[in-house]
Amino acid sequence: MCQLDRVQYRLSQLRNWVILYNNGKEPVRKRVRKMGRKVSYDEKIEIVKWVLKHNHDYKQAAQKFDITYSRAYAWTQKYEQANDWTALKDRRGKTRGRQPADREEQLLKEIRDLKAKLREREVQIAFSKN
Repeated sequence: MCQLDRVQYRLSQLRNWVILYNNGKEPVRKRVRKMGRKVSYDEKIEIVKWVLKHNHDYKQAAQKFDITYSRAYAWTQKYEQANDWTALKDRRGKTRGRQPADREEQLLKEIRDLKAKLREREVQIAFSKN
């Protein structure tokens, strides 16, 4: 869009707003999305319990708890699929220190670690030869 087109677009938009205003109607503005507030784990549980108690009324929950409809829906779906409250926990960035669950997983992790050490040693040997 060139500069002239932008100016014409703005003028037509302004003209439409003036017409609406003069006819007693409030010009409609674009809604600016607000950042969602932080919600604790306990609050999530409370919200999901409320949604389940009130027959999956996500819209009312969103208004009552000042969250978005999609958050209420997503948390409820997570709980219903897992049937466990821990599904609502935020696990972002916390997987690094996790220990392997069973013996097979431990052995696979050990193999990956040994392969990585071997590759590193091969690279060091290759650089030391030059």
